[in-house]
Amino acid sequence: MLGTKVYSPTQASLGAFLGGPIGAAYFIRQNFSALNDEEAVKNTNKYGSFIIAFLFVILAFLPENLPNMVIPIMTIVSTRILVEKYQFKKEDILKSTELDFHSNWRVFFVSLISLIVFIVIGVTLLVVFDLVGITSAT
Repeated sequence: MLGTKVYSPTQASLGAFLGGPIGAAYFIRQNFSALNDEEAVKNTNKYGSFIIAFLFVILAFLPENLPNMVIPIMTIVSTRILVEKYQFKKEDILKSTELDFHSNWRVFFVSLISLIVFIVIGVTLLVVFDLVGITSAT
């Protein structure tokens, strides 16, 4: 099969779990780009950036007793819903002669890079918040 490469709902969801919100935004954006939907690409950039920035700000203020899996589960579910509702289901890709799947290795490596970027930005912001006295690292 030599079609336009896209991420299935499962691939995007797994990538969102491993790569966090940065990974989720990337996979959704890339699918819209493969579908040549420039308006959706712009909206994904805009809303994805807002959600990521919002998460970075609130992470420092979340209660310590909040279960660790709340944000990852929300990211997984919302990514899967968005891909299935506005892009395609796995069956649509399988039936299509114009679409093909990206490799799972690609999903893994993009997710890993997204996770590293998320951690670096998050730790940097926590250090900055601590230095300016907004939060305490203790």
